[in-house]
Amino acid sequence: MKILYYLITDDDRYKGHLKFFLISYFLVLFNYPLVRSASTTMFFEEFGAKSSPTAWLYTVFFLSFAIFVFNRFQSKQNVQKVMLWISILSALLFFLSTFGSLLKVKYASYVSFIWKEIYIVMQVHLVLAYANNYFRKNEFKSIIGPVGAIGSIGGILGGLFTTYLSKSFGTEFVSWVSILFILLPAVSFYQTPELKDEGQKTKQSPVESINVPGVKKYIYYIGLIVMLSQFVINIADFKFNLAFEESIVLSSDRTAFLGTVYTWTNTISLVLQFVFLPFLLPRISERSLHIFIPLTYLVFLTIASASGFQLLLPVAIFYIYLKASDYSLFSAGKELLYQPLLPEQKYGAKYLTDMLVYRVAKAMIAAVLIYLQSSSILNMLMVGFLILWMILIIKVFRIHRSQFN
Repeated sequence: MKILYYLITDDDRYKGHLKFFLISYFLVLFNYPLVRSASTTMFFEEFGAKSSPTAWLYTVFFLSFAIFVFNRFQSKQNVQKVMLWISILSALLFFLSTFGSLLKVKYASYVSFIWKEIYIVMQVHLVLAYANNYFRKNEFKSIIGPVGAIGSIGGILGGLFTTYLSKSFGTEFVSWVSILFILLPAVSFYQTPELKDEGQKTKQSPVESINVPGVKKYIYYIGLIVMLSQFVINIADFKFNLAFEESIVLSSDRTAFLGTVYTWTNTISLVLQFVFLPFLLPRISERSLHIFIPLTYLVFLTIASASGFQLLLPVAIFYIYLKASDYSLFSAGKELLYQPLLPEQKYGAKYLTDMLVYRVAKAMIAAVLIYLQSSSILNMLMVGFLILWMILIIKVFRIHRSQFN
């Protein structure tokens, strides 16, 4: 396997460096089940699942501010320092939120529920953008599956750890432990080598670097695909939250169940990344991979609807597959779309599409979900979004051929 070669080779470009990137990605995915399970449970206890779309709207404001600040910061500092300060700020906010919950400050849980949506996209996508710059395209295609698998193993172990801690010590203890694991990825990532292009910082920020006509159009269509993917996933997320809240009552049981859901999500993601992607990527085009994703979503949506979409089990299975494939198939395919871009453009594209558009899409669908909660209408919306998604894939690869080939 190619990634093993990079780990054991005497080549100075990889020797002793790749392991820190892999450890960082493992720890990022390990900490997320801890943070998400605890913050979601505390928020539901105070406000209920039906309040989550409103919280998603607030997320966009705070994410936009965070991107503005850290985009400017990255124009002067390397990505390792950006990652460090994001992690420190996140740990501080989760500390204040958990402490506030202990003091019965009702809106303390709002802080962690909102920020969990922000810190994870920033940690994940800074690490992946670094790898996208560090490896050449052929190298990146050969390792993206195993890299994702290592992240999934982190998610599986994090989910199991969450379930154990919750059943043994309760939700608040999970929240305290999660703070430590938010900081650890930044410590490991700080050991990775600074990229040469990042060592010579100019006044141009990553977002400013993509202001090139052809590149801007290309990223615009990628952003539209990301937006549609999030429309579908967050409708499924909302349907899952409603069924979950109605079916499971006790706090410790909820946290434990969520830990199990994230364990299964990451297990399926691991299989897709470690078995499916290494077999598939050398044999099919990137375009076919991208079309395959929404096509399978349509199949699973049909099966879930026929099985009873109001029940927890079918909606949970549908939700788990969507999240697992989003973490694996869609993430890998999207990273390959960024490969033709220049180093700073990759960071800029990810700031806009993987961070800002990702959450703006969630806020937009949240605004719809506040007023529109009919299961049959939501299913029809998902079908429409999936069909439009496949049409946009064709458009993106036309631009890809004309702009970069």
